Amino acid sequence: MRDTRYETDDTIFAVSSPSSDQRVILRIAGPGAIDICRQICRAPLEAPRVGQAPPYLLSGSVAIDDDLEVDTHLYLFFAPHSYTGDDVAEIHMDTNPAVTEALIESLLGRGLRMAEPGEFTARAYLNGKIDLAQAEAVNEIIVSSNKYQLAAAEKLLDGRLGETMAELCENLMDCLSLIEGGLDFSGEDIEFITQDEAVERLVGIKGRLEQLLSGSIHFESVIDLPAVGIAGAPNAGKSTLLNALLGRERSIVSDEHKTTRDVLTGVCRLPHCQCVLFDCAGLIIDADNILDELAQQAAIEALRNSDVVVYCVDLSKADWSQDAAVRQCIEPKIILPVATKWDLISEQALPARLAALNELFDADFLPVSAHGGTGIELLRQSIDNKLTEQFKTPRTSGVALTARHRQAVTEAMSHVGESIDELKAGNDEIAALMLRAAYQAVSDIQQPITAHIDEQILEQIFSRFCIGK
Repeated sequence: MRDTRYETDDTIFAVSSPSSDQRVILRIAGPGAIDICRQICRAPLEAPRVGQAPPYLLSGSVAIDDDLEVDTHLYLFFAPHSYTGDDVAEIHMDTNPAVTEALIESLLGRGLRMAEPGEFTARAYLNGKIDLAQAEAVNEIIVSSNKYQLAAAEKLLDGRLGETMAELCENLMDCLSLIEGGLDFSGEDIEFITQDEAVERLVGIKGRLEQLLSGSIHFESVIDLPAVGIAGAPNAGKSTLLNALLGRERSIVSDEHKTTRDVLTGVCRLPHCQCVLFDCAGLIIDADNILDELAQQAAIEALRNSDVVVYCVDLSKADWSQDAAVRQCIEPKIILPVATKWDLISEQALPARLAALNELFDADFLPVSAHGGTGIELLRQSIDNKLTEQFKTPRTSGVALTARHRQAVTEAMSHVGESIDELKAGNDEIAALMLRAAYQAVSDIQQPITAHIDEQILEQIFSRFCIGK
């Protein structure tokens, strides 16, 4: 099948608003965008005034068919002052899916084509409005599920990575041209650059690449949601607490011991982010059988890999020696001690019981009642605070790098290092080849420098987008 995503001579359209919204946004881009709007919109489309900044807003109605018109706001972005660099029109309507589908059929009948996933952003790249790194950032902003992902994606979109790569490319090309100039005129009494000067320049470039890696935000480190485990001895109230935090029945709740054997998970929404919350088998010192042993191994491994562990102790128990023993089985990065079943303790006895628990574990326990909901919101806030401390919003001086970018920078560093070694050995031709490879690696981050676009790279990037973006 012919991939039309890299052709910009036709007019495309797609619904660019969430299906759950009442406001429908239909985006049209391409050379025929304005003419189509003239055909279907009952509003005069005038040329922009000199000095007027886009977008240009018109109010009127759009003809769905011969018998139906819908009130609309029309936003016009004339080329090249648009997201894609083409003429772009956005039709904003408050309507329902049936009317939207009828308008889509009308546009298809007029010769427009439905956009492929990521095609609007692909056109922005092909028309020079954004580089490849910024195109990747657009998708990361769309799919981000917490403020850390969003902050990293916004850094990628602001273009600082592209500016840094452009500067590095210029430095590499400058050094490469001087070395190759010396090779081309080796028979002349001309010295374009000395060996020591070339090595000094390349050492500086290599150091800049190393700083880029060490000081960057590793994008994939904030892509996965942080994991929060609920741990404790059997019947410590873990499953009830999981359900209370998730706001739904995810885990089976029973007074019987060993009800939970597998690791049960759910996505928990917190004030500043989301996390994967999981409940696993109650921890015991000695397993009775192979099933208990396997459940213990799964629980301990899951807790070891978690970012925060909520350690539960039944506040109403007479003896906490087992809880103290199983606490030694786990080594979490961050632990939140929680005293469960607060509702089973009288108000008068609570301070003394809580003080005794704090003294035994040398920790400050947060009392909660999953059944009554007491302390649940405070626990939710505490989890959010711990995650916020651990996954701090990327610092403003950092540059966001995806795995693809880091691989390219690492390759460039290796090639520059090899070029330095070859220069010191007097092998200028091989040094120049290594610099060419370094230049290629750095350039591919923002704009492939081959004679024609490498569609495999573009396909990999834009295939992850949703339609309308």
